[in-house]
Amino acid sequence: MAEKTKQSSKVKTLIDQVKYYWKKPAKGRYMSFKEIASYAFGGIGAYLIVCMSYPCILGATNVFLSGTIGIGLTDMYIMYVIAILSGIPLTGLRANIVDNTRNKAGKYRPYLLRMGIPCAIIFVAMVWFPYDKLHLIVGDGQMFGKSSEYIAKCAVILAFNIALQFFYNFFYDAYENLIHVLSPNSQERADVASIKSVIYSFGPTVYNLIIPLIAAMLKTNQTDIKVYRIAFPVIGVIGILLVFVVYANTQEKIIQAKTHVIQIKFTDALREVAKNKYFWIISLATWIGFLETAYSNILYWLCNYGGACSQGTYAIITTVYGNASLWGMLLAPLCIRKWGKKKVQIVTNLFNIIFILCMYPFFHSSAGPDGNIQNYVIWAVLACLYLNGIVGAFAHILNPSIQADIRDYQQYKTGERIDGMFAAVAAIGSVITLITAGVLPALQEKYGMTAAMAQKVTSDASLMSRVLPGTQQPISQMLSDQLANGQNNFINPSSALYNVDGILLPLLRVLVLIAALGATLNVIPFFFYDLTEKKQKSYVRVLKVRAVFEDYGNNAMKDKDIVEMIDLVNNAKEMAVATPKVVDKSSYKGISDKAERKAAKKAYREALQYNEEIEVSKFVVDELNKFNSELGKHKLEAYNKIFEAGLEGIKNTSLEEAKSNLAQAKAMPKNTEEEKEIRKFYVELAKSQISAVKAYNKYFGSVNEFKELGFETIEQYFNKEDELDEKIAELAKLSHIAKKDKDSSEVKRLKAEINKLSEERKEVRKLSKAEMDKHAQFNRAAKPYVDAKKLLAQQENFSHFDEIAAQYETAKANVALAEKQEAEEEAKRLAEEKEELERRKAEKAAKKASKK
Repeated sequence: MAEKTKQSSKVKTLIDQVKYYWKKPAKGRYMSFKEIASYAFGGIGAYLIVCMSYPCILGATNVFLSGTIGIGLTDMYIMYVIAILSGIPLTGLRANIVDNTRNKAGKYRPYLLRMGIPCAIIFVAMVWFPYDKLHLIVGDGQMFGKSSEYIAKCAVILAFNIALQFFYNFFYDAYENLIHVLSPNSQERADVASIKSVIYSFGPTVYNLIIPLIAAMLKTNQTDIKVYRIAFPVIGVIGILLVFVVYANTQEKIIQAKTHVIQIKFTDALREVAKNKYFWIISLATWIGFLETAYSNILYWLCNYGGACSQGTYAIITTVYGNASLWGMLLAPLCIRKWGKKKVQIVTNLFNIIFILCMYPFFHSSAGPDGNIQNYVIWAVLACLYLNGIVGAFAHILNPSIQADIRDYQQYKTGERIDGMFAAVAAIGSVITLITAGVLPALQEKYGMTAAMAQKVTSDASLMSRVLPGTQQPISQMLSDQLANGQNNFINPSSALYNVDGILLPLLRVLVLIAALGATLNVIPFFFYDLTEKKQKSYVRVLKVRAVFEDYGNNAMKDKDIVEMIDLVNNAKEMAVATPKVVDKSSYKGISDKAERKAAKKAYREALQYNEEIEVSKFVVDELNKFNSELGKHKLEAYNKIFEAGLEGIKNTSLEEAKSNLAQAKAMPKNTEEEKEIRKFYVELAKSQISAVKAYNKYFGSVNEFKELGFETIEQYFNKEDELDEKIAELAKLSHIAKKDKDSSEVKRLKAEINKLSEERKEVRKLSKAEMDKHAQFNRAAKPYVDAKKLLAQQENFSHFDEIAAQYETAKANVALAEKQEAEEEAKRLAEEKEELERRKAEKAAKKASKK
């Protein structure tokens, strides 16, 4: 009874917290429950669109493009290479847009709809395109040794995919990377990612259920294009509507000064990201683990070619398989909290290898008397994949959490929040995957997936007389029906898989071994990953301190900023000199009493947190005292000289002189860690001078005046853009109301006004971009001077800590008063809502009573 009361109390507390923090985040958190719910629920729509990409986007082993559209494996690989290569400059463009975005909506939110809608349209167009009618345009001749119609079909698929390289990748990055900027708290990001992953997984579950059920209704298998023509339009509309929920109810939060202006040159950002060791570790794991996906089509092949089950049963199997992710995503935050990201990443990857290998024995069986693979095989394979799915789902939480930590580290090291450029560098690395991705199609062709073998298999009456479960007709008749619908699967390389014992099962045995090898290669780089939760927490606190000091220098501090920063610094100064507690697991392991053991374990965890707080605090104090270190003194000396020389110093520096400075820097001693740090600083400074001289000669020279720019003009443009955004949003609401009221004249008037304001906003954006370009050009040419000014300003701001601290009590009182007023307003609102609810209940009860 007491246990039930305790559980009931916990549930009530949770409900109360959700109510109170629905619109406002809890203390120490950055996301309200409404924002979390919107991000997660809207993710269903995002992943419905993602699911539509699986059949449509070129890949070395895409079963839809090969099995349904009829693209040969080698041809598909060539098209894949072309699409990826075309995507590299598009990725750079995308990254530059994201990293230089100055928009109230943020870095990623604006592109959820701007890119999501074109994606859905392209996916629907791809399945509805009349590929069988292309001969009417290109004729029945030959090109490159193949029919003109086939070449035209490949060209259409390639054109769609080149468009998707921009639109889909932009959309996917926008949703997945949004979590990086919704909260700077690493654990909160992991918790929200877990909630999001659990909820959005409903999208793939529905998709994986709908596709085979439609196939079952049509008495065919999933190689029939009619299945996708029915499903995709509905999925696309629902997906976009749900994505709008994310856009409308989330807000990005990046820790940097309110007065910080973003101008990031593509090559500068590229250079900085390239020096991020953690980024390369994660990227390397992806590049060398390419073989791991070899098992991805096993269930599909077992059902659609091997006849291991009917389409109805396959719908259940894919639903059950999808459920595996739920447990992994629920367990991930708990495991991360207890053991940290690195250990969890390594252990789950090792289990991944084991569960992949567990499938191998089941492919040593042979087809049953009816020619189909025996039913138990697909269920046994499902069991292996289910366990693999549990540990694999940890990646849905781990990957975004690790990526966000890497970005925090990048901002700590460089002072700039670079997000999009990570994707650009990864895209350059994808050239590696162009080579490695060819391994799988080559293996598949070697083991029989060729057009010639398919023609041989589909000409074999004994193989074609087989009836797939649930189809009620032999394979030969099913292929004939598809041919009548414009699909010639008699010569489709995938049709060779209808030979179960001769091709399908031997190929599956090879692919399982290849996947296990890929999973092994994937785990190796993570042994070198050392960005711990403690380090990430240290970086975020330092970023908070820097941001507040920068705002102080620009007279942009708020009371809340003062209170938060002073509390943080005072706590850091106190904890940095504290004595660490002795921690030993034996302090609780030897206790038999349950209550005492629980208390001792709690004390052990608190001691660990206490010691971690000491280390983090030392890091913060080192940041505050960095100008007293040897490296700090060298920086101040070098930057004082640059600042005193001013812009004339850059104008009067020749390229030869800058290169000479680099040679001198490289000749500096590097025997100790301190000497290495100092040498590294002078090398980077000299490289910066070389780049600055080149930029000065390019943008200014004797033509343009080389002078520092103010921010008044650009701020005016930004404010004007914000004002226009608000006006357009308000008019859009009025237009929606007018449409409901069926007031066509008002709708027309509002539309004209919106168009007028949109044109004005377009012009303002053009002007602000031109002004930002001027700032960017100046910053490139004056980088040593700009960096010197920034560091010296930071030193000056750090020296005013006591002045800021003197405002603490007043600021604290103001914050307390503001919070009290806000709480009173919230309580008043809740009371009014409760009163309204009671009134409605009373009205309903009275109406019900009057009917009796």
